[in-house]
This record gives sequence, structure tokens and C-alpha cells, in this order.
Amino acid sequence: MNRTYVFLAAIILNLNAFGQMPVVSNATRDSNMVKQLFFAGLREKMSDNYMLAATNFNKVIGLDASNHAAYFELANANLRLDKLAEAEINIKQAIKLNNNNPWYYRILGEVYKRSNKMPELVEVFSQLIRLDPENDAYYFDKANALYLSNKVEEAKKVYDQIEIKFGESRDLITARRRVQSNGNASESDIVKLLEGNQADVKNYLYAAGLLLQKGNDPEALKVLLKAQQIEPQNFEVNLALADIYRKQKNDDAAFSSLKLAFGSIDMPLTEKVKIVAALFSKISEPVVAKNLTDLSKIVAEQNPKDAKALALYGDVLYQQNKLREALVQYQEALKLNEQVYVVWEQVINIQSLIGHYAEAVKIGDEALTIYPNQASLYYYMAYALYKTSKFDLALNNLKTALQLDVDNKSMQAQVYALQGDIYISQNNFNQAKNAFEKAIATEPDNYLIMNNYAYYLALKNDDLTKAAKYAETAANAMPFNSSVADTYAFILFKQQKYDLAKTWIEKALQNNTNKNGVYLEHYGDILYMKGEKDDALLQWQKAKEAGNGTEILNKKINEKKYFK
Repeated sequence: MNRTYVFLAAIILNLNAFGQMPVVSNATRDSNMVKQLFFAGLREKMSDNYMLAATNFNKVIGLDASNHAAYFELANANLRLDKLAEAEINIKQAIKLNNNNPWYYRILGEVYKRSNKMPELVEVFSQLIRLDPENDAYYFDKANALYLSNKVEEAKKVYDQIEIKFGESRDLITARRRVQSNGNASESDIVKLLEGNQADVKNYLYAAGLLLQKGNDPEALKVLLKAQQIEPQNFEVNLALADIYRKQKNDDAAFSSLKLAFGSIDMPLTEKVKIVAALFSKISEPVVAKNLTDLSKIVAEQNPKDAKALALYGDVLYQQNKLREALVQYQEALKLNEQVYVVWEQVINIQSLIGHYAEAVKIGDEALTIYPNQASLYYYMAYALYKTSKFDLALNNLKTALQLDVDNKSMQAQVYALQGDIYISQNNFNQAKNAFEKAIATEPDNYLIMNNYAYYLALKNDDLTKAAKYAETAANAMPFNSSVADTYAFILFKQQKYDLAKTWIEKALQNNTNKNGVYLEHYGDILYMKGEKDDALLQWQKAKEAGNGTEILNKKINEKKYFK
């Protein structure tokens, strides 16, 4: 099954933004469906698939109209999609259901900022002050919104409130100066705001922010570098520097600043998670992969007793195919908190990927005692049981998976395909064909399943016309997949279409960075049938050098002729 980083979905449920998941129904079935859809939405969100995320959260609301967390997430997705009107409707509904969650008001505030509804934004900050009256930042934000609404006198009154409640401060002096200047401060004026406050990093950050708003990145960089000299470990300064360096495409400097920021214990874990999540889409780039590993390792080392931090590091390692290292982090995370389903799933998946099938079954049994209604658990269990030749138990698990999840077509297709593999192992080819046909009918664009079925048909010399049709469809859909290209070449070879078979086996070899002994043997077979016997022998020898030591290949080499 397709794997994505899993921790980022699970951690979100622990953020204050979501609150607690409400009891959605007295019916266990609906409750499980809501949870699965909610998790699915979070996964899509963390993969930046906001359209799919919105679809899942809409389904949650359809099942449970009182789920304020789902309305919040739907608003978040629509905001990312620039659907401000929809986002406003969604978050207002979340607030109607729960008007004591500050994160909901923050999203509403973001909507109003982007839609330039300053008067409405004032009320948002009034509500945030109600919820957190000791947070002076909300008072400053309210005054700023009033100022931008051309209500200068009211803004001044809020600044008076700040002075009475929190006392005089440099932040307050700076804000009042801005009001007095009517917001027309020049770039030189912004820098002058630092005068007399050389040791106050907040003033430097404020000045740099204003310079960035004016598009004066070089001057902002100078200001931030001065701030860094005062407080080298200030995470806000280092994050701001990282952002400027990123815009300048200076990756080394950007990641160096990020590491300094991550090294600060004052930087909230949730902020670190957001940055790691934003970088995940670029993890295929070597520079990003290395630095992302360093960043997530810093988080794990700083928080050795936090399951979220360890699982985050595991996700980064997993995405780089460092399976055994990732497994260690996931296992440690489970020791700290066994209530994160997706980590269980990842542990079972890795145990299977590295061939520890018995251990995967053991872990699966443990997970099922906590999560007995997760279809994907039964699928992974079935796969591990299949690999240990416990075919009947595997089929029973697959039957349960189908019963638990009737809506997930991708999951159903995987279940049917695994049924097909099991039936083939039981020499029940007719039932295997039925299972593969169901898989393709369920998910017609799953070309890997289509490819595997075509290969099985070719091995049995059964309906080569259908096999060729499926293999051709898969090969055209996945032209850079070496395995799929090899399957199509193999079937064309069986059909004695040697010229076309040669074209596709060469594509398979071209797209395969490591020498594959099976592909090379197939290449030799095709060349032999085309009458190019010397070249065929050369490819067979290369196949043996690549690790293909089958008896039939040795016979081809020794007798210099093709054998089936």
C-alpha cells in the first residue's frame, strides 16, 4: 500500500486547535467511520492535498454535524485553497459549537486579515482577550486592527489599557510611535526605531518585520543579523533569518539558521512540527533530506520522553527508506504512548518490509487488542501471515478487512490483490483470477495490481491477449517503472513480438539504476530469438554477474542457446 508519513496526522489530535474529539454516535460503526475519515483528512492535509482533506472533513460533518473539530479542519483546508467565504462559514460554525477554543478564533482572524475585514477582526481579538486576558499580544493586535480600520482614537485607548494592565514597555512605546506617525514611517525611520533600545531584540524583530513588508529584504537582513549578535539563540530571530536566506536560495545558510532555531528549547514543539511538515514534500532532494534528518533528530534528542517527537524523527527516517532506524524511533514512541494508531501501523509495515513477518504478526495481535476495528491492521496482518505461509488465517483477516471498510476502494483493491497472491500460492489459479479481476474493477487505475496480474497470466500462459492488454496499459501509465516495462516485454516475448519486446526491455534497463539480473536475462532471451545470439550470450553473462544464478540461466550460458 502507498505509505505516507504518519506521525503528522496523529500529532494533530493532540494540539489545542482540535480540542477533544467528541462522542459522535452511539453506533460503533459510525464512530469508527468518523475517526477513520478524520485521520484520512489529516493525512491529506499534511501532504498538502487540501481538496481531498476537505472532502474527508465534509464527510465527517455529514456523519456528525456537531463535530466542531471537523469544521475547524475544513475551514483550515478551505483557507489553504483560498476559499475565504467557505472558510469563514466553516469556522463560524465551529465557534458556534465551541466558543472557548482560541485556535478557532485565530483561524477566523486569519480569514478576516486575508479578506481585509478589519472591523470584524477587532471583535476576534476581543474574544481572544476574553479567553486569555493575560496575553498582551492580543491587546496589541486589537489596537493594530483598530488603527487599520481608521479608528485611531480607539486604538490609543487600547494602548492605554495595555499600560494600565501590563505597564509601560518598549513594545508599547514603539506601537504608539507608529500611531503618531500615521503609519507613514520611511525605511530609515523604521531603523531609527531601534535607537535607544539597542539591547531589545523585540524592537529589532519589529523593525525587520516592517522592512520585510516593504520588500526591503537586504535591510531587514542587516537588522536581524544585529539582533542575532545580541541573542544568538533567539529562535524567532533565527527563523526570520532562515526565511530570508530561503528567499535568497541560500540553502546552507537557511538550514544553518533553522538548526539554531530548533536548538532553542523556547521554540514550541508544534512550530518545529509545522516546519518539518512543510519540508517533507522536498525530502527527495539530498540537501533537504540531510538537513531535515538533522532537524528532526534535534527534536527527538530534546524530547526523549515525548512520543510525538520520536515518531516525527521516525517519519523522516522512513521517508528516506532508513527502515531499521525508523523502526527504533517508532518502537520507542509506542513505549511512551500506545494510543497512537498510525504508529502501530507503521511498525507492522516496517517489520514486513524488512522480512520480520513473525514479529509483524505479533505486533499486529497487540495492536488489535487496542484497535479491533481498523481494516488496515487486518490487511497488514494478512500480508505477514501470507508471507509465513499461514494462508487460511491470512484469508480470514482479509475477509474481516473487507467487512470493516466498505468505502475505501484503494484498500479493497489491495485486499483483493493479496487474495489473488494467496490463491496462487495455494495453486488455486481460477480463484486467483477472480480476485485480481475484482481488484482491477474496484480500482481501475491501480497499475501495479494490473501489472502483477498480467505477469501471473503470462507465467501460466493463460490468456496472453488479456495479459498484454493489462501490461500495455500499465506500461504506458508508468513509463519509467522498470518492473512494469519488464513485464510488458516478457509478455510480448511470449507472443513472439520480439521487436516490440526489445524496445520495452531496453526501457526497463534504461530506467533501472542497478543492474537487474532478471531483466538482463530477459534481454538475452529476446536477442536470441531475434537471431542476435552473440549479443544474447553477452546479456546472459551480465545477468549472472548481476547475481542471477538460476540453473536455467547457467544452462543457457553453457550451451549458448535459449531454454524455457
